[in-house]
Amino acid sequence: MEFFLGNFIAIFLHFRNVDVEDKILLVRGILGSIAGVISAFSNSFVYAVIAVLVSYIISIPIVTFYFKIKRNWLVFGKGSLTLAIAWFLILVSVYNVFG
Repeated sequence: MEFFLGNFIAIFLHFRNVDVEDKILLVRGILGSIAGVISAFSNSFVYAVIAVLVSYIISIPIVTFYFKIKRNWLVFGKGSLTLAIAWFLILVSVYNVFG
């Protein structure tokens, strides 16, 4: 357990040295995973799609204000496919395990 915790802390401390583009991918991947879990427990396709759209809309201010990005591609495009793929994979995985 100490080995795992030590590696996690080491990765977290080196997160400062990662490029902004990679941080955007990571944030949108995490938000896509959260949306996938929410979508798996919703009973409607409409709610599942709304969860993805809301997570994408939430990611825009995070990228704009937290990372202080002004370029449109990085704000709106970078990581959008990562968000969608993470959402779909987590949705299918959680649905197969608990559904």
